[in-house]
Amino acid sequence: MNAVLEACGWEAEFVYQPFGRHIRTFRDLTAADAVMTVPLSLDIPGFSTSAYIWYHNGAFYNASVAGPITTIDDLAGLRAVTFQNGIDILRLSDRVDEFELLLEVTDQTIHARMQLMGRVDVILADGLVVATLDRRIRSDRRFGESWPKELDDFVFYPVFNPTPYKVVFRSEELASQFDECFDRLSAKGRIVEINSKHIDQYQELLLHRYLGF
Repeated sequence: MNAVLEACGWEAEFVYQPFGRHIRTFRDLTAADAVMTVPLSLDIPGFSTSAYIWYHNGAFYNASVAGPITTIDDLAGLRAVTFQNGIDILRLSDRVDEFELLLEVTDQTIHARMQLMGRVDVILADGLVVATLDRRIRSDRRFGESWPKELDDFVFYPVFNPTPYKVVFRSEELASQFDECFDRLSAKGRIVEINSKHIDQYQELLLHRYLGF
């Protein structure tokens, strides 16, 4: 996002909100000129860009105690946690009863702690987000915490298809300019460079399963 803004010659002030609330804030208030991370299929007032980012949601689990998990069917009977609105976004509404437990928790740092403490079997979320938070939690243990255990083997598998997201602007002209700036960066290979920079450091965990990287 920063690279596209710079390519357009724009500066922006970001306001960070939980997923879902950010869309309601944009829809109900007029303070923001645009809203990021809007599902591509979602129709809200304003002017949409093409997809600018993809998330690749999957199953993040401890292979030493669960799995293997390679399909949605393999999630049956497990205790799972996902992000806010994750049940709808991952199209699990009709499969909730198949889980022993399926929770939505907004703070994804809590997901990692729940898993490391054995309270859930699997995290259903974007692989890169989970890998980032998992590393952060492991490096910042609280006093007396003994996890992860020596034999723990955490694995990510993309059981869901990648999901595209767009930006919605109040101005049609800005939405069009954003797409033009993104396309110029993409043609130069800059988008791939940015993705690789942030994804490559987690390849040991993601095993090139995340968005094909």
